[in-house]
Amino acid sequence: MLLTNLHRQKNFVRMRESSYNRTGGNGDNVVIGAGAEHTIPTFTGPGIFRHIWMTFNLIEKSPSLEAYRNIELLIRFDDAAHPQVKVPISDFFLFGHGMLVDVNSIPIQVSRQPIDRGAPYAGSLNCLFPMPFDKQASISISNKNSNDIAIYYYIDWERYEAFSEPSLYFHTTLNSEQTQPPAGQPRQTHGDLDPTITNLEWDENYVFLDINNYRGHYVGTGLSIKCCPGGAGKWWEGDDMFVIDDEPWPPRLHGTGTEDYFNLAWGFRKVECRPEYGVTYIDRRESDTNQVDGRFSMYRFHMNDPIPFLKSLHASIEHGHANDCEAYYRSVAYWYGRPLV
Repeated sequence: MLLTNLHRQKNFVRMRESSYNRTGGNGDNVVIGAGAEHTIPTFTGPGIFRHIWMTFNLIEKSPSLEAYRNIELLIRFDDAAHPQVKVPISDFFLFGHGMLVDVNSIPIQVSRQPIDRGAPYAGSLNCLFPMPFDKQASISISNKNSNDIAIYYYIDWERYEAFSEPSLYFHTTLNSEQTQPPAGQPRQTHGDLDPTITNLEWDENYVFLDINNYRGHYVGTGLSIKCCPGGAGKWWEGDDMFVIDDEPWPPRLHGTGTEDYFNLAWGFRKVECRPEYGVTYIDRRESDTNQVDGRFSMYRFHMNDPIPFLKSLHASIEHGHANDCEAYYRSVAYWYGRPLV
């Protein structure tokens, strides 16, 4: 598909904004002070971001393991009151626990480099999600660390004379929760479940996205989970549910288990990246006694099967069968949409 229209005449002007040294020297980066924010010069549309590349020098010899989680990406399109993208770098690029890892999906690609730097490591970060804007757009990097950082970046984009129709804006939605079983529900053994308990609603589910008064489509989920020995339930068994345009129970998109939604089977047992799904990180300690224990990061993109909605979408997943699991969930939902007038 990438080659289908490569031979056709293009009707845009290729543009780039980068951190190259304007004096002609080799210091091709921007240093962002502790607690400061750097805004890349405003982009004038109509245009589409096609490729965002960046890498960071954390500068400190022993940077915090939270360093990438303390760097925030903010992208604002047109006249939006708030950025449509406002998410830590680590979550956006699918390493939600903060350790930079290799990722090889269609829209998000990360290359960890084996240079002499310890955790949280160093490498290149690439985003290929198309991001259109009608009039202008801005990209900012906020450094919430206690030390300076340096960023190198390319923003490759297309400038058009006009769009034939209004664009759907790219969005991310960040969420996190320390999940607990529903009040009054029997506590399950760690790593186990009771199949006789039923769940015929979505109220107790972990929520990826709950959006109203928008028209658009859902295109992906990044999820990181931390599960400790002794916590109730088995998070692998949670079903995904997508409630489209306020439809009644049961939703037409109802899954069969967490590993199933992420296009896997029989749990999350190895790191592997595929074009639309994968596991980017597994960290298991000696104290982890069950296959559900440890820290995990995974993704599922809907490039081939986007989920359209006309006015609302409630995207969620059970945290274990019938929401019986205790674990820490952290997610990013990737979606396109435009407010209803």
